[in-house]
Amino acid sequence: MWATLSSLKSLRCFLGEFRRDVRGSYAIIFGIALIPILIAIGSAVDLSQAFIVKQRLTRALDDAGLAVGTQVGLTNAQMQQVAQNYFDANYPPSKIGVPGTVSVTTSGAQIALSVAASMPTSIMNIIGINTLNVSASSQITKMGKKLEVALVLDNTGSMSQNNKLTTLKVAAKNLISTVSASAVNFGDVQVAIVPFTTDVNIGKGNSSASWLKWSYSDPVTSCSWWGGCSTSVKTTSVSPSSWSGCVTDRDQSYDETASAPYSGDTATLYPADTANSYNNYCSLQSIASLSTDWSALDTKIDNMTAGGSTNTTIGMVWGANVLLQGNPLSNAAATDPKKLDKVIVYLTDGQNTKDRWYSCGGSTCTTIDDRMDAACTYVKAQGILVYTIRVMDGNEALLKSCATSPDMYYSVTDASQLTMVFDTIAQQLSNLRVSK
Repeated sequence: MWATLSSLKSLRCFLGEFRRDVRGSYAIIFGIALIPILIAIGSAVDLSQAFIVKQRLTRALDDAGLAVGTQVGLTNAQMQQVAQNYFDANYPPSKIGVPGTVSVTTSGAQIALSVAASMPTSIMNIIGINTLNVSASSQITKMGKKLEVALVLDNTGSMSQNNKLTTLKVAAKNLISTVSASAVNFGDVQVAIVPFTTDVNIGKGNSSASWLKWSYSDPVTSCSWWGGCSTSVKTTSVSPSSWSGCVTDRDQSYDETASAPYSGDTATLYPADTANSYNNYCSLQSIASLSTDWSALDTKIDNMTAGGSTNTTIGMVWGANVLLQGNPLSNAAATDPKKLDKVIVYLTDGQNTKDRWYSCGGSTCTTIDDRMDAACTYVKAQGILVYTIRVMDGNEALLKSCATSPDMYYSVTDASQLTMVFDTIAQQLSNLRVSK
């Protein structure tokens, strides 16, 4: 009997343990749940890839839209081709996904672009989803601001070295092409050219201008290459009939500003200068006032030659003159920062060596540097934006300080870099923005 009772007790314990044992159930449940978990994980992987594709598509569309926006006069088919070329260059076949054709539509100042790509899945294909369609869009807006740009370009002798002037010509013409194409309406963008050495050439046709004077006297300080300086009084007189078109610095301290000249005050007038070795015998190209004649501006740049010494101050002053309404050689609009950007793009490759009062031989002229610094301060106070470019040589601290902000100063160590620098500035000036 006791054996029977013991057996029944053991059976009840066994059945109870069997009833409570759920290890097999967990395995079955886990096995069933594992499939959707893996699908969810796989979907996350594929969707993350899709997000990356969308980002890349959008960036490529933005670049394509900015490229289209800098060109004018294109048919819709031509715009489509330009956009497709830039998109393909920025989203090559090696990228994930197979993009379709870029769509381009325009409405006023807005350019809308869109594209879709088919992306193969890595894990979602186990549930029959073999591809994901990813779409992206971009909208470029041409801003309504007008633009006046003065290209102030060093034409001194050192620009003939290391292919500087040759490369500058190409880069400057590219900038004109880009900014001119960004105009929403014809005439919204105008460009001036200001070549400089120790002087600027205002053109012989201005010999009757009331803001010129034909004689001036100054104490001139000359310093030799090996050291030592001497001062003497120099009087310069020029005949209007034999004048070549060059003018030098105004009387101090008007030489540091572009304040309007007044015929009743000879100190404010611009002195006509002789043709001499310092200004390359006044062979430099004459100043081109603000214009929309792109072909004529390109020709002016093509005809630039290198020679003479460096006076950076006079280039900055005349860059301001062509941008300020009512000044000599100016056909500029009134200053209105809300509607108009006035910009100087200033390039030089050398140290200051000669102006109206100082001749420093081969050494740096700190006196001319100080005058240039004052001129930069004046120009920026007029609301003019200043980009400065140092080509291999020149006073880095001075040019960096002259720029409106540190990111508007560029220093190149090889002339070949000029094209990239001018393209960068042109893109900033083209008044395009990615609005969506």
